[in-house]
Amino acid sequence: MFCPKCGKKNVEGARFCEFCGAEIKNEEKVVLPKNPRKKMNKKHMIIIAVAIVLVLFVLVFGIVLSNNFKPSKVASEYFLALVDDSDKVYDFINIPKNEFTTKEVFEKVNKEDDSDLDVLNWEVVSEEISSDGLSAQVVISYTLEGRQTPLLTTIYLVKDSKNKFLIFDNWKISEGSSLVKENYEIKTYKGSTLKLEGIDVDKKYLKKSDDNYDIYVIPALFKGEYNMEVTLTNGLKASSKIEVDNSNFSFENFKLNDNDSDDLESVIISNLNKLYEYALDNKSFDDIKADYEYDGADLDDLEDSYNQFLRFIKASGLTKYEVSDVSIEKMTVTEKGYIYVTVVVDYDYAAKAYLSDEDIEKSDEDTCYLTFDYKDGFKLVDMSSLVTTFSRF
Repeated sequence: MFCPKCGKKNVEGARFCEFCGAEIKNEEKVVLPKNPRKKMNKKHMIIIAVAIVLVLFVLVFGIVLSNNFKPSKVASEYFLALVDDSDKVYDFINIPKNEFTTKEVFEKVNKEDDSDLDVLNWEVVSEEISSDGLSAQVVISYTLEGRQTPLLTTIYLVKDSKNKFLIFDNWKISEGSSLVKENYEIKTYKGSTLKLEGIDVDKKYLKKSDDNYDIYVIPALFKGEYNMEVTLTNGLKASSKIEVDNSNFSFENFKLNDNDSDDLESVIISNLNKLYEYALDNKSFDDIKADYEYDGADLDDLEDSYNQFLRFIKASGLTKYEVSDVSIEKMTVTEKGYIYVTVVVDYDYAAKAYLSDEDIEKSDEDTCYLTFDYKDGFKLVDMSSLVTTFSRF
């Protein structure tokens, strides 16, 4: 122990310093008790363990999700959808939305078949995101069966403004533009109504009209083949196929539904047989006019064409005519709203040859053009092309 006055060391237990005589006081050391650690109970240990597992799960899950939303992952899935000709293609493309660009319509009109594209293997070669982070391009190398040299395809993507799960980038295939025709024009007869694949074409798409035609402009349509139905102002329903590509469509050639088409063919056969019968009997138009009159009828063209037809039949040497079959080749609508029909006619006839006066009996085929109104059925209003049918005799 040490003297508090002189600082020299003295023997343990000395009361006075043997060097300077100063009193040395013995102070007992105070030992503070240690705080004992509380043991962690089992419940707390379980909570901490679960919390650690949850944090790790969230981290791993976030990394996995982030990889799933990378441009290269999206491009790979799109590539496989194309190869498999899958309806999943629609989920990847970036397209304007309207009633004609739904997945249902896409599956109806997108007829491209990639089933002959037998991909043996493939890999992502590169992924490049633009400096602004809004677009990306991914290059994929793939090998086809029977081909040794790999092929490359570049898939372009754009980032959607809306994120996936609020935090992950949402990449879409920008090649949707190659599958879509924007601002597609359909020219149809004035006052008619349209349906595409059973969907009404709303009047909001009607952009222009003149005396004869209406022009609809649809903001976006998938490229492909559509079934179009047109209801004319006279109530007739006509159908046509539209091949939506880079050119617009003018609705001029169309087909009637089966029932109306059958009715029209019957009317054509009946009218042709009657007209030739009347002409061979040398009947004037006044004699037959009642057969063609109807409410609101304009028969001026029919009268003119019949009178010319009558003169030609007299000079043709024709003695017999009977239709055996007809086939409608084409139909359009005239400025007056009439149905102008191109029809192939099979018939049997008898005639005297022009030079030899020989009797001829044959079967033949001709194309003629007839015009009909539609008022409670088809009404013949012009038959000008029949004037020259037998002029060769």
